[in-house]
Amino acid sequence: MACKACLIGVLCAVLLGFVVPLRAAGADEATETFNSLYGADLARVRGTGDTRDDVELAVRLLAAAKRAADQPALVAVLCERACDLALGHPAGYPTALKAMDFLVQTVPERAADCAARTLDIRQRQFDTSRGDARTPAAEALIDALVAAADAKVEAAAPAEAATLLVRARNVARAVSSPRLADLESRAEALTQRMATDHRISDLVALLEKSPGNVAAREELVRLYLVDLDDPAQAAKCLQGAKDTALLKYVPAAAKGVEAAPEFACLELGEWYRDLAPKAPAHARAAMYARANAYLQRFLEIHTPKDLNRTRATLALEKIEQAVARLAPARTAAVPSRPSTSGGGTWMDLLALVDPAKDKVEGSWQRTPGGLAAVQRVRQSRITIPVAPEGSYELQLQFARTEGNDAIATVLPVGSAKVILFLCTYAGKAHGLSDIRRAPAVNNETTVTPGTIENGRDHYLQVRVDLEDAKAQIRVGLDGRSIIDWKGDPSDLSARGGWDVPQAGCLGVGANGAIITWRSARLRMLSGEARLLRPAGR
Repeated sequence: MACKACLIGVLCAVLLGFVVPLRAAGADEATETFNSLYGADLARVRGTGDTRDDVELAVRLLAAAKRAADQPALVAVLCERACDLALGHPAGYPTALKAMDFLVQTVPERAADCAARTLDIRQRQFDTSRGDARTPAAEALIDALVAAADAKVEAAAPAEAATLLVRARNVARAVSSPRLADLESRAEALTQRMATDHRISDLVALLEKSPGNVAAREELVRLYLVDLDDPAQAAKCLQGAKDTALLKYVPAAAKGVEAAPEFACLELGEWYRDLAPKAPAHARAAMYARANAYLQRFLEIHTPKDLNRTRATLALEKIEQAVARLAPARTAAVPSRPSTSGGGTWMDLLALVDPAKDKVEGSWQRTPGGLAAVQRVRQSRITIPVAPEGSYELQLQFARTEGNDAIATVLPVGSAKVILFLCTYAGKAHGLSDIRRAPAVNNETTVTPGTIENGRDHYLQVRVDLEDAKAQIRVGLDGRSIIDWKGDPSDLSARGGWDVPQAGCLGVGANGAIITWRSARLRMLSGEARLLRPAGR
């Protein structure tokens, strides 16, 4: 009992703002401590008919949690109670979200629970939103639903993921979101993936009973190779196949573009090009992308201006024409004049990028999947020819397929710039660079570890607010807040070798990695976005 009284006294000191070393408390002890400190307050606010005092207490509990950050069990109790109380009134929803963000930062093992509660809060925000607040609430809910769907896919629960994507699609329809087409495409792709996985399971079971079934063996290889775009897995299933093309090309494709010898690149490019027209509709773009990568690689390493070079060039032209027929042309909401004022309209940034004109370093291509850095080059980067002059929101969707190092985003902040690094130093950290000359791995925005999973889509949300010569930069990754920096823009500078030369412009980059940016959107909150050149030029 004396021990508990001592712990309570120490915690009271912390909650009053004093810095005192504490031993870790268990869950039961933390609950008892909470009740001793806040039980009376909790009973008082629950006894009133006004939920605003619930929100006020929630704010106090969250502040207390931040002062007791070295006591994870107590933080969990404080954040959970803060969230429960804040949900009593719509004005408390932001506090509830902050409580879940802080809990997952302090107690990462609670991430799944926090994600579920965050999704519930976002749904409530959307359901109660009106007027101008409805669209931002919808976009935030879509982000949460997509992040939850991705988590379900990773957890091998595709049916639940599909349900979440349908919800996201319905929200997008309700507010005419520009993300509707992408969500419909994702839902369709997931449905197709479920069907493919089911067929693979059937074939594996069949081959266990009849290992000599060549037709089943080759169908399994093609499903991995084409439908799932996974040549490495296809190569593992080859034993027993008799198709000469599969036996020749699949092992080579499994090694990746960089490993292919010069003329193998030409052959593999033409092979993938021939696979594309026969592939299921959802897989054609991926086959053309593989063909494109091999043929581009051939042209980079084969310098003689001979028949083979002409052959590869013509093949690339045919691929470009075929890809253009796969999907309707972009209908980006981009102004024809050289700037656009803030007012809530999302701008499709990828529609403005010309790889030939905007490349700064590396090899960049338009692919069926978006804008891609197609070679593993150090400090590969490209300008997005838009200069946001004011406060803005930026949303990026990307996937890294090769490499393990940094994904960079060039962020203008007033008259300054800073680089947002994800997975810098091979996964050591996320962070902004530089802040008062300190790099992303060693300043107040550093998040460790900072890992990015290859082969899956990630969603980056950035908000830059400028007010009274001060700046705030908030960053979310896959629906989770990771950075919230406030300060003087003069403290910011772009890390050496990572900026783009065009004044005030956005940019993206990769360090020794192959990355595709599937979408990039900008919305001005104040001021205007100046275009480097008129749209379409």
